[in-house]
Amino acid sequence: MTRHWKYTWLLISIIALLILNPLIDHERIFELMYTLMLACVFGGLILILFHRPKSRLIALILGVPTMISTFTFTLFPTLPPSLGSLIFHLLPAGFLGYAVVVLLRSIFRNPGISTDSINGAFCGYLLLGLTFGHLYCLIEMYRPGSFNLEDYVGGLPDGERRRHALLSYFSLVTLTTVGYGDIVPRHGTARSVACIEAVIGQFYVGVVVAELLALKVSTVLNNRFRQEDSHHRQGERGA
Repeated sequence: MTRHWKYTWLLISIIALLILNPLIDHERIFELMYTLMLACVFGGLILILFHRPKSRLIALILGVPTMISTFTFTLFPTLPPSLGSLIFHLLPAGFLGYAVVVLLRSIFRNPGISTDSINGAFCGYLLLGLTFGHLYCLIEMYRPGSFNLEDYVGGLPDGERRRHALLSYFSLVTLTTVGYGDIVPRHGTARSVACIEAVIGQFYVGVVVAELLALKVSTVLNNRFRQEDSHHRQGERGA
């Protein structure tokens, strides 16, 4: 992983995770691959984003247990299901939310906006979707029946990984305000969180990504003007 393309590699990892998302219902191997890729994304976030001692300490406190939590049901098969579900969803939700904040702060503090920076902003967008996916799982755990699924979708899966995969799909559909209607929030808490996510999604695209693209264009134009001005001065000196 090169330093100049760190966010691009992270984006590729997240996209690979989303590709594996719908496959975990078919074969056990895909569920294992999904778990490993999820742990890799968490590990990549720790290595890429957190460089300052304070933020690295917070990341380790949140991130290491989060990585372990992805293997909760594999490492601790006798753990009570409610406790295992709480660990599997609460820790990743907190860590991913913190990672998005640090990611955006790191991008906007950088004086130069590159293509990799824009890819980093898209990483934050997708990480928001995964974060809300965990929150929806927590809501469903404490408020069963919070979501209504169409008949062709079937019921919510029993396994936590599969449930998170399905509700992450719902989360991304909500974040982008597509709203297919195959999964609908029924309980008030679920509807409120879905509304908040939809607003955040529109704000993110309309403000964060748009501002980065504008800064990128401005940087390119400024560099071009500087080069043209430098060539003009050199021509005047030569004359």
